[in-house]
Amino acid sequence: MIGKFFTFCLEKGEKGGQKLQAKAGRGLFVALLLFVGIPVPGTGAWTGTLAASILDMDFKSTVLAVILGVLLAGFIMMTVSYGLFSFI
Repeated sequence: MIGKFFTFCLEKGEKGGQKLQAKAGRGLFVALLLFVGIPVPGTGAWTGTLAASILDMDFKSTVLAVILGVLLAGFIMMTVSYGLFSFI
């Protein structure tokens, strides 16, 4: 029962990923970078790596996009934190 559900989810994710790859093409790297880099709950390095795995991205592109995305998220949070604490 549970195995069938997960198989369904993986198949659905792979079909959606193939459609996304066909549309995005080379922009998939930038899309992954922004997905990881926008500091919103649920969009981070772990989730980005899972998405890249489902999309069958190559290892080097995935690692580079995730690292740059984490740095971008850190920079955004640092900027927001510095701005908020400067008023106190």
